[in-house]
Amino acid sequence: MEDEKRKPGRMSRLGAYAGGRRWFMYASLALSAASAALSVVPFYYIWLMVDEVLGVMPDYGQATGLAHNGWMALGFTVLSVALYIAALMLSHAAAFRIAKNLRKTLVAHAAELPPGAFDSMGSGKVRRVIQESVGSTETYLAHNLPDMAGSTVLPIAIVVMLFVFDWRLGIACIAVFALAVLVMLSMVGSKAMKESMDAYQDALGDVNKEAVEYVRGISVVKTFQQTVESFQSFKDSIIGYGEFVIDYTRWCRSRMCLFVVVSNSAFALIIAAAFAVTGTEWSSEFLADFLFYVIFSPLVAVLLMRIMFASNEGYTVDDALSRIDSILAMEPLPEPSEPRMPGDTTVRFDRVTFSYPETDRPAVDSFTLEMKPGTITALVGPSGGGKSTVAALACRFWDPDSGAISIGGIDLRDIGTGNLGSLMSFVFQTNHLLKGTLRSNVLLGKPDATDGEVSEALRLAQCDDIIAKLPDGLDTMVGPGGVFLSGGEVQRIAIARAILKDSPIVILDEATAFADPENEYLVQKAFENLSEGKTVLMIAHRLTTVRDADCICVMDGGRMVEIGTHPDLVASGGRYGRMWSDYQKSLSWKVSGVSS
Repeated sequence: MEDEKRKPGRMSRLGAYAGGRRWFMYASLALSAASAALSVVPFYYIWLMVDEVLGVMPDYGQATGLAHNGWMALGFTVLSVALYIAALMLSHAAAFRIAKNLRKTLVAHAAELPPGAFDSMGSGKVRRVIQESVGSTETYLAHNLPDMAGSTVLPIAIVVMLFVFDWRLGIACIAVFALAVLVMLSMVGSKAMKESMDAYQDALGDVNKEAVEYVRGISVVKTFQQTVESFQSFKDSIIGYGEFVIDYTRWCRSRMCLFVVVSNSAFALIIAAAFAVTGTEWSSEFLADFLFYVIFSPLVAVLLMRIMFASNEGYTVDDALSRIDSILAMEPLPEPSEPRMPGDTTVRFDRVTFSYPETDRPAVDSFTLEMKPGTITALVGPSGGGKSTVAALACRFWDPDSGAISIGGIDLRDIGTGNLGSLMSFVFQTNHLLKGTLRSNVLLGKPDATDGEVSEALRLAQCDDIIAKLPDGLDTMVGPGGVFLSGGEVQRIAIARAILKDSPIVILDEATAFADPENEYLVQKAFENLSEGKTVLMIAHRLTTVRDADCICVMDGGRMVEIGTHPDLVASGGRYGRMWSDYQKSLSWKVSGVSS
């Protein structure tokens, strides 16, 4: 509780990102408050006009102050609007600067986080925080903040105006005002409302996360003629979101209807109060006062509606700040004060144990393995056995819970991210090309490479056929607005990046999983060029891919269950031998009744 009390307020937290425009926020509040105060003045001059007309009836020629009072009402209206526009300009300028700095801060912080951090949160949720949560703060600052100042000052001005002319009619208006506020607080001021807003944002975040996973797997869904039913978690998130929205709408419906009725019924109570005060005999002065309250009372309804929406946006921006803080609170992996560069590229796992956040079962358990320079080490085993986790730990996407991972006898934590990045190249199961030219995508491996080096890397990666069919060769745009390559072709481009980088350690994680037979053959040839003389860690389900590896490690349940060469493991008749036998049988499968 003490930490929450000491936590900076909403304005202070947002203002920290405003830079030199922080004063814009407060100037916007002041101008909006002044605009709200001036907005009630025209009603006074309108009352003067009505009072003058009623006082001279039927000799309207004696009403000599109409023009003056009319111009005064118009002048104060224009001045109020001008101040409000100025407030909006300042609030927008501050909002844009804060949104820009928030996104820059989030992206810069995300760049320092290990890639594994995004696996636990989900890329869809991270994208939503950077785009939509920051966008919520922009809307709040640009529009709701000025309205908040006006909503604070305007009630005071209204109360003053209500008691200036006839306090009895003023009490009638205040009674409606108070009742509407109570109804509004039962909705937007309750703990249930805050909990509902948190649940809404959570449900929306889940839909975003699952939608990203669904889109990534859409090719598989279309290939096997499946529907959204095949992605049960995506379907469940949509149904859950829909059920929540319906329940929340029903919860708000009666309260919102009552609020609208009460806030717009001030005129009815004013009429009843007028008859109760004077009966049926009204003087011209009382009639003028009565007309003022009838004209002025709708402003109360507008004010209450503005306060309600401002309160709702307050919940939204608080939730957005909480989600932004959740990313900023994720700490990067510690960096050494003096990074060390290993003398050789022997990679060693020494009794490594690791569990993913919020899980109890270790993904890797007491794992020990040594990979020597110039050798290929393959990891095989059932899905969920821990193979990809070992590769992620080798890249330092995570730090192990216990044990140590070293290169050349130096712990990864002492090497530093910069040195580790120069030592390793990765080709994963799913690779992506950035929007840009093919040349710029390959140059990610070595930004200062020459055209000759790029061409040689592409040749070694078996990409000559890809370049030949592209309209502008290396200058062809890929991605949105350009050409799209197949999965196997993207894999070969990723291998070209790795070849161009020429790192001494190479991690290959299911790099041929989605390649067709022709592409798989070319990818395998590219692997041979990429792996020559390197320390290679390869993960594969197709055993023909790893049969020539120098060392094959069989994993299951996060543990190493067998290790050796292909001939030795087959001869031992253990887990690998059974896997190889099953794989050979699968190659000879035929559909009954179909001739070859």
